[in-house]
Amino acid sequence: MPRERQEFFRESNSKEKERIYILAFEGNVTEVEYFEEIKSYQRFNDELVHLHLLKRRKSDTNSSPKYVFSKLKREAKEEYNFNDQDELWMIIDTDRWKNIREIINLCSSEGNMFAAVSNPCFEFWLLLHVKKFSDLLDEEKTNLLQNRKISNKRRYIDKLLGDAMPDGYNKRNPRTARFILLVDHAITESRNLVVEGEDYPKGLGSHVYKIVEKLLK
Repeated sequence: MPRERQEFFRESNSKEKERIYILAFEGNVTEVEYFEEIKSYQRFNDELVHLHLLKRRKSDTNSSPKYVFSKLKREAKEEYNFNDQDELWMIIDTDRWKNIREIINLCSSEGNMFAAVSNPCFEFWLLLHVKKFSDLLDEEKTNLLQNRKISNKRRYIDKLLGDAMPDGYNKRNPRTARFILLVDHAITESRNLVVEGEDYPKGLGSHVYKIVEKLLK
């Protein structure tokens, strides 16, 4: 059974139903840890946020968006009592999902379902906490977009994050609390990379800022 929705008073003394945000990931440690830190941050705006694991069939090498989307919508309603006032966000990367356009179109058809896409990956959003995009060399930008493996355990983005952090970066233990106090810088940098008319970044960029802004006071 889905949980019961509570009523509460905002600072304006207006009585409202709780609003739910469901953030759906594909099982990455980094994203889950980051948004758990957001929820414990003093500027978190007291909405209800649920972190939901996206599950794909192993045979779905091209993401099968319609299957994942319909399954996610069904689970949201069954598990969280999801309704029209709530929002569901798919936190996805271009290097893992190959049918981004189809996912965007499916979300647009719903009205309260959205996709926060990072190109090439969520770690680029983290990088924007600690780097100015304008400080990156052209070669670094090219390498970031390709984000190739530089070892069995690391990709290029991991190297740049490691270079930017005084105590390094390990994607198996990202320690995302280090980034939260710099979130305003990341939002500004992300906004500067937005291309008018693009509903997801075709070049380097991250639209994670859209949901983060909603969750912060």
